[in-house]
Amino acid sequence: MKYKLTITILFIILIVSSYISRDIYIHTFTTEKWLNDPYGRVNIVDDMLDRYSLVGMSERDVDKLLGDETKNAYFKEKDNIVYWLGPERDLISIDSEWLVITFEKGTVSKYEILRD
Repeated sequence: MKYKLTITILFIILIVSSYISRDIYIHTFTTEKWLNDPYGRVNIVDDMLDRYSLVGMSERDVDKLLGDETKNAYFKEKDNIVYWLGPERDLISIDSEWLVITFEKGTVSKYEILRD
């Protein structure tokens, strides 16, 4: 009886730890993931914002970190760059989320995540 209980507990621990590992991987930012999976950006943008202080970065540094901005993007203005993050993170994803990075005198002055 103890043997079955031990096996069951170990199996549950294995399942939970693999789920946690998968979840951490999915939500961890890397430039490669950002560039290669535009639909997955919405999952990693929060980790990126936690790891990197965008305010004060030059446009060149942002480009090196995130690559080219999204063409024909919502919210595009003369003094910003915009990245499409993917479908919004709500139960019903009708809109998209966008990372809007605003520059002043060549450096990031602010950033925000907006929905269209």
